[in-house]
Amino acid sequence: MSFDYVVLGAGSAGCVIAHRLSEDPDCRVLLVEAGDAATHPFVSIPGAAAALEGTNIDWAFRTVPQRNLNDRRIDYPRGRCLGGSSAINYSLYVRGNRGDYDHWRQLGNTGWGYDGVLPYFKRAEANNDIMDGYHGADGPLSVESFAYRNSLHEIYLEAAQSVGLPLNPDFNGATQEGCGYYQSTLKGGRRCHAADAYLSPIRDRMNLTVLTGTLITKLLVERGKVRGVEYIDHGRSVECVTAEIEVVCCAGSIGSPHLLMLSGIGPADHLREHGIDVIADLPGVGRNLLDHFGRAPVSFTIEDPDKFGFAAGSLDTHAGQFDRDGTGPLTSMHVDAGAFCRLRAEDAYPSAQLFFMPGYTERHKSVDGRFTVHLGGYVCRPQSMGAVTLTSSNPLDRPLIDPKYLSFADDLERTVELLQKNVEIAEAKPFDGVRGRMARDLGSRKKIVDHIRAYGATIWHPTSTCRMGVDEHAVVGPDLMVRGVEGLRVCDASVMPTMVSGNTNAPTIMIAEKGADLIRSRSAMSTAQI
Repeated sequence: MSFDYVVLGAGSAGCVIAHRLSEDPDCRVLLVEAGDAATHPFVSIPGAAAALEGTNIDWAFRTVPQRNLNDRRIDYPRGRCLGGSSAINYSLYVRGNRGDYDHWRQLGNTGWGYDGVLPYFKRAEANNDIMDGYHGADGPLSVESFAYRNSLHEIYLEAAQSVGLPLNPDFNGATQEGCGYYQSTLKGGRRCHAADAYLSPIRDRMNLTVLTGTLITKLLVERGKVRGVEYIDHGRSVECVTAEIEVVCCAGSIGSPHLLMLSGIGPADHLREHGIDVIADLPGVGRNLLDHFGRAPVSFTIEDPDKFGFAAGSLDTHAGQFDRDGTGPLTSMHVDAGAFCRLRAEDAYPSAQLFFMPGYTERHKSVDGRFTVHLGGYVCRPQSMGAVTLTSSNPLDRPLIDPKYLSFADDLERTVELLQKNVEIAEAKPFDGVRGRMARDLGSRKKIVDHIRAYGATIWHPTSTCRMGVDEHAVVGPDLMVRGVEGLRVCDASVMPTMVSGNTNAPTIMIAEKGADLIRSRSAMSTAQI
């Protein structure tokens, strides 16, 4: 088989690239995905996201033991289906802030400053609630507010304001700082993942071919140019396909560096260690792994939970209610409200993202069997860098994932400050009369640190393993072309030069929207109406 473009991975980025490139009817596009369609019955149900972990649409990776987390191995979910991780995530639509992208530009990534990327956020978006200069109205990706509101949310916002966080109606607007409600990638109250938004409406395009159940095993390189790929079709046979113009790797921050290294593109010493011929010595491939670290919440029980509509019952019971009429506890992702704050006065932009998580189902009973609420969050721009490396040269062997959480000392200090901020909010006056007992004594720094090391884990935002830049350690340039190799781009969260201040799904879709124009050599300003 031969195509103009071969796109590897049908996650958030790959769906966008396939959609945009196939807009040209004369352009033949192949989209290749290791998983199948996201047919699990819980995919469309917002509040059932946690139940998707470990299913057949999850790669279900695990990290190596984390030295700074009591040698625990951390579960590392990544979507394996059409839609990728956007089909199993918590659907928050968060872009980051102006400072994130202006920093990318300052590092030499021309065109990637905030003013350069905002048109692509807008082009992707169909926002059903906010209509202003920061949002799009007719893009493929539906964005709306969670339908469910609980009076506990309003109490949380009062508490956050009482400790100095202003009310902010739009974290993706003029300013990010403050407390408020999150936006989400939902459509009519149901999940709108990348395949729903970008693939489903165009599956009848004659110039677009989608292969599922197809594991890419190797890039085929001849005289320094990627000519195509080798893949295993449904675990049965090894096949090859040719790319006449480019291969676009959209396999994510774990899959993209893994595939590059299997193909001889990466740190030469590491490749030779596994008997792989070196095609391009790029030391940065797989390095610079950044991830948001959190999930060590401040928790307390609720007095009189019936007053706040806490619904007992099984997940299946509530899923049935949602399927029948779109109502019930599972209309919420349980992270509806939160905040962005500066942990230190010298921080120019918010340095922590906070979540308020009231529990709505029996799985949230965690203190003496009573209903519990959680105040969580993470440091926005962690400095601890890990790596994705090869286990062997066998493409069926999973890579080694080592985020090296808290290896940078200030990441721990800032995480302590974040928990102290959540304790301050939890103990604020608006929660008096609502708050029961605290789940854990976090009254000293040592107790907070012990709590972090015992319970901290990934927030599922790996980035930067094929970092964009102009220095010798960058893997791709600002045009997303892989250095030293022709006919190959990487276009996914792995190219982020540094971490963004927030969830990574919306930025990944933006990267792909801009990447599609880079491939087509078009500008966002001339295509804003597409």
